[in-house]
Amino acid sequence: MLENLKPERVFHYFEELTKIPRESGNEQAVSDFLYKTGKDLGLETIQDESNNIIIRKPAHPDYVDHPSVVIQGHMDMVAEKADGVDHDFLTDPIPLVVDGDWVKTEGTTLGADDGIASAIGLAIMEDKNAKHPALELLVTTNEETTMVGARALKRENIKGRKLLNIDAEVEGILLSGCSGGHNIIGTKKLNYVDNKMKNTFVMNINNMLGGHSGMEIHQQRGNSIKFAREALKLIEEKSPLALVSIEGGTKHNAIPRDAKVVFSSNEDDYDVDFSDLIAKYPLDKDMRVKIEKCDNADKVLDENDKKDILSFIEEVPHGVYSMMKEYPDIVECSNNLAIFEIKDDVLKVTISLRSSNPETFDAHTEDVSKVYEKYGFEVKKEDYYKPWAFAKESELRNLALETYKDLFGKEMKVEVVHAALEPAVFIDTFPDMEMISIGPTMKDVHSPKERLSIESTQRTYEFVKSLLERL
Repeated sequence: MLENLKPERVFHYFEELTKIPRESGNEQAVSDFLYKTGKDLGLETIQDESNNIIIRKPAHPDYVDHPSVVIQGHMDMVAEKADGVDHDFLTDPIPLVVDGDWVKTEGTTLGADDGIASAIGLAIMEDKNAKHPALELLVTTNEETTMVGARALKRENIKGRKLLNIDAEVEGILLSGCSGGHNIIGTKKLNYVDNKMKNTFVMNINNMLGGHSGMEIHQQRGNSIKFAREALKLIEEKSPLALVSIEGGTKHNAIPRDAKVVFSSNEDDYDVDFSDLIAKYPLDKDMRVKIEKCDNADKVLDENDKKDILSFIEEVPHGVYSMMKEYPDIVECSNNLAIFEIKDDVLKVTISLRSSNPETFDAHTEDVSKVYEKYGFEVKKEDYYKPWAFAKESELRNLALETYKDLFGKEMKVEVVHAALEPAVFIDTFPDMEMISIGPTMKDVHSPKERLSIESTQRTYEFVKSLLERL
């Protein structure tokens, strides 16, 4: 499929990766593939206890006295698919499509985040003519969930002290810092009573735009859980209802695209006009809302739990909390109302909160926790990662900016990103390491509309090779 694209070896390896299921937590096969590839190239290759892969390539003869460099990315991907798409992320390869300058898919996430890092790294590792210092290609596990691979990395396994993280999403922007964050989890035992309504209905909300809960949280993309609450208000205008369940979202780092609400009422059918409500979400123009009758439920939530859940959805924040003073176009603090799920009569709500400022991080965590507690949830925090602080001085960053301008005749921007990057974890293990994050242009990552620019990938590969040569 991608054999005619350039750089040929980059897209060769990228296509090979798309054939291997590699959702976070299901990375054994891709880790084994990377290990075998490194060995087949005749290079020293390590597969550690967390399935991280380290492939070492000796320096070009002209660079043997230069300090070694790390090329780094992660092997896992976010697994999201559009409503109605038949795809099993445990077994099926990603269906690739080439459309002009874009590599994309048929209704699933692409995995360019972050398969392209491994593809670029492997292409450089096999290139016998490339000029560079000694290289280490580091590919970690579970970046999209807990960063457990980065957390488990041992200091003695990495020799380089300059690291190129290839996990940025806009070519021409160099990332030199990122937000910290954690998940705030609320659980609530639900109480049910006998259903006295004569009919039960299911409302499905599908195909909202979704996207990355850090990179795109400021773009006013709709949240399916918030939308479900607004839709229920319109339904309640017709007659009272009893709530059976409300669920939505699948990943803490993806803005929820779909939701499902089951409710009972004494109506025989519903023909609710949602057009005015949908019009409030202009970016979600492809969304669908459908109400159908289903088997009548025996039990419904008691009235107090129903009111608490619906009030909680209204009150709990979602979106931007504050913007950075130094970079007014960059989000400082935000949260994503990510997952609503019910299992064994317990409602579990996951909110992902990010901030590059400890003060707003603590303040907003307290605000969210108070809303949880107001409506009877037990609260816990998990998967904390601290910010990757912006370095005022960096020889690596300066050389990267100079290299990009020399190659392409334009300035590279420096930014701090409102998303989690592994350098935030590495800085604890390697406090003496200089790090930058770069990458080719991608759009709509963490959603089935994810796509990768071919021309940008070619420029990024050229940029990385040139930067290594200057190092």
